[in-house]
Amino acid sequence: MPVSWAVLRQAEAERGETTPDAAANVYILKMSSGEELGLSRVLVAGRHDELLRQWRQYRGEMQRAEVPSKLEVVGRIGVEDQDEDRATVAAQVHAVWWNDRIYLSGTAHPWRFETRRDAGG
Repeated sequence: MPVSWAVLRQAEAERGETTPDAAANVYILKMSSGEELGLSRVLVAGRHDELLRQWRQYRGEMQRAEVPSKLEVVGRIGVEDQDEDRATVAAQVHAVWWNDRIYLSGTAHPWRFETRRDAGG
């Protein structure tokens, strides 16, 4: 893989999302998969390290229990109280576990996100 391609991919991964609900969706997907690559693009720069530690703590708690097969949004991700550069985003999220014999869906719980436009994203 050419180095320039890898650098370009990393730069794109750190660019941010275009809408508040897209940023919340990325966070939920990254929490579900446990994949950190691309997570930084939805963490505000001024609190990046704190929010990354928090994300890792949440993933750690999930791993101490039986990690769900995935986290899933129930219904739509709603954008509330949006102004020029900030928005509150709400989603109902539940865990789903499955294997070859069973499918178990957990109770949905509200997740709330405070988003802001930061450096073009």
